[in-house]
Amino acid sequence: MFKKNKKIKILAIGKNSFLAKNFYKYTKLKRHINFISRYEIAKIDFNEFTHLINFSYDPKIINHNYSKTNLIDEKICSLIKNDKLIYIYPSSRAVLKIDNKRKNYGKNKLIIEKLIKKNRKSRYLILRISNVLGFHLEGSNLFITKLLNSLKIHKLIKLDLHKKTYKDFITPMFFSESLDKLIKMNKIGTFNFSSGKKTYINELCDAIIKGYGKGNIIYLQNLYRDSFILNNSKLKKSTNLDISKKEIIDFCYILGKKLKKYA
Repeated sequence: MFKKNKKIKILAIGKNSFLAKNFYKYTKLKRHINFISRYEIAKIDFNEFTHLINFSYDPKIINHNYSKTNLIDEKICSLIKNDKLIYIYPSSRAVLKIDNKRKNYGKNKLIIEKLIKKNRKSRYLILRISNVLGFHLEGSNLFITKLLNSLKIHKLIKLDLHKKTYKDFITPMFFSESLDKLIKMNKIGTFNFSSGKKTYINELCDAIIKGYGKGNIIYLQNLYRDSFILNNSKLKKSTNLDISKKEIIDFCYILGKKLKKYA
């Protein structure tokens, strides 16, 4: 067992993002967190905090060069004079394989990682996140948002992925619990936030449709494969946490049941 850090004080930037909302919903560290928007960073005394999580990002990082974005992480780093503060950055698995479909996104995430490492020396915690599931219907490029909205509006799920495509999914509960533990242990470094397990796209969609009670999957033309799993052995060793494929599929069923309320 690890000793809990009773002096934890977390500054979380970007309170309205999908990841931020889900983290706050499931974290056990709520009383230690101060959430702000990115427009408030100039007013903050960073010396008051032990950890900083930047959930905020400019959507332009998806399709533009980094120099054309709001440079939020660069601005935050320039304001921090606290050498002990641990900068937590939710990065992406896209940095591990920069493909043409998300070329700018992967490159920009990697640029930001390097910038944080350079500025924070060893005082950083980079999370290379696979795919976090969650109930989200608002305008977004998230895979799960597109899927849920398609089922809600059209009673079917349109996929441009081959049915044998698999991905590495995690639930928001697993994400929050894992991050909680790393924060309590004052961990630094780079971690893959993943299940380390294959979940096939058709299995995930079938579970959501089953929970929803109706719907079909339609495979579009020019299907492509974007299969991946991440090695999460470092995360498992540090936190002693694991998530089973059944937990992932069961959570998808719950997402489908929740969608029924919006039908």
